[in-house]
Amino acid sequence: MAEPIVNERERLHAQELKHEHVPIEPWWFDENALVTILFNAASITIPDAERFVVSSVEEARPLLTAPELQESIEDILHEERAHARVHDAYNEYLKKHRYPVAKYAGKVRRMTAFYDRHCSTLTKLAICAITEHFTACGARQVLDVGFFEGRGVDERMDRVWTWHALEELDHRATVFDLYLELGGGYFRRAAVATIASAIVLYIHHACIFSIMRQRNVLWSWHTWRTAAPFLFGKKGIYRSFLPDWAKYYQPSFHPTKLNIKNSLQKQLHHYHIESELIAYFNA
Repeated sequence: MAEPIVNERERLHAQELKHEHVPIEPWWFDENALVTILFNAASITIPDAERFVVSSVEEARPLLTAPELQESIEDILHEERAHARVHDAYNEYLKKHRYPVAKYAGKVRRMTAFYDRHCSTLTKLAICAITEHFTACGARQVLDVGFFEGRGVDERMDRVWTWHALEELDHRATVFDLYLELGGGYFRRAAVATIASAIVLYIHHACIFSIMRQRNVLWSWHTWRTAAPFLFGKKGIYRSFLPDWAKYYQPSFHPTKLNIKNSLQKQLHHYHIESELIAYFNA
């Protein structure tokens, strides 16, 4: 790597953009409509998914007899609540730009409410475990593949997604370990992963296509042509994400076997920066 990642420089640049009231550009990812929409649509689905992880872990926690997991549980509860707060602010910014936040956040909310009513504690943990695997696969895109590096990405959005990725890396095994500790097995894990993955992918991609139609870019050849390398190229999202996701079906899988090295040496020092990130959306 030609230049080390200097997080303080990135922070100061993001703060400068905020203080000078520089708006976040509509296509903040390298002026690329589809990739920007993909990340914005992901944000729409995140807060209620994070709150479901929190409620499921809190429900399971009294059943836990292994004291060694208690500290990890405290960490994930804090971090997932922080993620929900930051993405709530992110989504308020999207609402101002006429994104269909209420519609698709509502779909996630109804989905998690259904799980709450009809699923056992262990099944809820299995749902959360595949959700955490999804986010760990995304974290590898940011921290190892370097999806944001060397491109014209708004520094504020880079920091939001990098912060989220680092914290997902930090607690990626907690729910999985809790599931195993309470007696969860492979068949339930694999079956739940298949159903939950299909539902999540449907909601996310329905949201993407809805936004693309709204922005009049769904049938734009330029939009698809310029996004193709980011989606399917050597470092494309889908090209590396899908094989990583499929590893979950290995009977011997454990989240730590998803080899995330943080090769870009991203560090945010784990000070609580959610208030700083939330402020970016009020510039």
